[in-house]
Amino acid sequence: METITNQKTFINDSNYTWFAYFTIAIGIGLAVLHLSGTNIAIPKIAEHFKIDIPTVQWVSLAYILTTSALFLPIGRLADTIGRKNIYVTGFVIFTIGALIGGFSDSFSTLIVAKVIQGTGSACIQANGMAMVTSIFPESQRGKALGLYMTIIGTGAIGGPIVSGILITEFGWRSIFFAAIPVAIIAFLSGLLILRSDTKVQEKKFSFDWIGASLSSLALITLLLGVTNISRYELMTPQVSGILIIGLILIALFIVWENRTNQPMLKMSFFKIPDFSIGILTRFLAFVSGSAVFFLMPFYVIQVLGYEPNIAGFLMIPGALCMAITSPLSGRLSDKIGTKWISMIGLSLMGTSMVVFSQLTPESNPSIIIIGMCFNGTGMGTFSSPNTSAVMGTIPLEDRSITSAFLQLTRTSANLIGVALATTIVTLTMTSNGYAADLSSVSEVGSSNILLSFNEGFSRAFMVSFSLIILGLCLTSLRSRKVPQQI
Repeated sequence: METITNQKTFINDSNYTWFAYFTIAIGIGLAVLHLSGTNIAIPKIAEHFKIDIPTVQWVSLAYILTTSALFLPIGRLADTIGRKNIYVTGFVIFTIGALIGGFSDSFSTLIVAKVIQGTGSACIQANGMAMVTSIFPESQRGKALGLYMTIIGTGAIGGPIVSGILITEFGWRSIFFAAIPVAIIAFLSGLLILRSDTKVQEKKFSFDWIGASLSSLALITLLLGVTNISRYELMTPQVSGILIIGLILIALFIVWENRTNQPMLKMSFFKIPDFSIGILTRFLAFVSGSAVFFLMPFYVIQVLGYEPNIAGFLMIPGALCMAITSPLSGRLSDKIGTKWISMIGLSLMGTSMVVFSQLTPESNPSIIIIGMCFNGTGMGTFSSPNTSAVMGTIPLEDRSITSAFLQLTRTSANLIGVALATTIVTLTMTSNGYAADLSSVSEVGSSNILLSFNEGFSRAFMVSFSLIILGLCLTSLRSRKVPQQI
């Protein structure tokens, strides 16, 4: 027998929902803002420690790999011992990592700090989506997820702006120190406002440690292999060997999860058509979308010749459109279903990929803004209904692991999307006789290098368009409405 306790806090029932929402918004916003802001600091970090670009990218890679590896174990742990407990603990871990990062005197120490921060961020993000949906009625699930995406969009807008100001005025260490007071506020507000949802079970506590280990190792191995594709040839041991090991670990994870009595991720979920289709289309959408955020700064800075701050501002319209449309599409999906709204969102994203694929060295920046608006509106319109469709197929007691799996899908897709875009561009440049290295784009010399990059840039977005079309076809197979609750 299992019961779920919801302990009251000093916030009464009439206004608890919005107090809880803004409490969660502080935490999730911090995680997103810090991640997007750290990318702005990477050039200064490389300059400070006198390291090259492939090495300094481990600042982001260490963080993303850690969160990806821990999403599933932490999500299942939260379903077992309570979301609030895991959530507030995440801020303690995140703060420790921020302190170490701010005072780090070597690059290796900074990487350790990012691993610690990634662990804390996994605790926060793995539970955020499930916590937001739990404070709203099931009939308003789309609205709740739309508001969640608004947090993501707002963080994506604020990260580059706030971090850019901090780094310019106080140096790259300031982004770590500035995160500490916000993390403390998020910790205290979560502790005092959020209600406990700890599960009290008569049977002894059980956790799938073997499944957790297999999933973490498999994800780290696969993602490392994918990120090395653009640096090495596919059939080299550095890539193919690592990918084969990763696939073997995934197979072992699936076999184990089907046999254990307490699986970390229930394989039966994938037998539900709306769950599987929703997860796959989410993956395809984020693989496609990641090309925008990775390649566009190269195009704006190296091809068009604008300063980095202009590149940052050109990215804002997309995030702003996503923040506005997410809650609107979420509310609409509560009334008319998720299928057609998701398809409209994917169509808008596909339109943006076509716009971007037509950019040339002579294009006006206004075309980029139009494309970014299509992309942000499409992502905002698609994400909330699609996520609602997935969450609606899963019982309430499994919402944390589902939330974690959705976050894992996003981070894995982002890494794979960047690797795919990088590979397409570098292969195009290599076939044209230029070094298979994106840093070649910044070299002063023949404009043919820029034209070669632009050719690969356009091909990458046409591939992204093809993935969106595939996502549209899959979404068309989904049921119009999903069950409100299982």
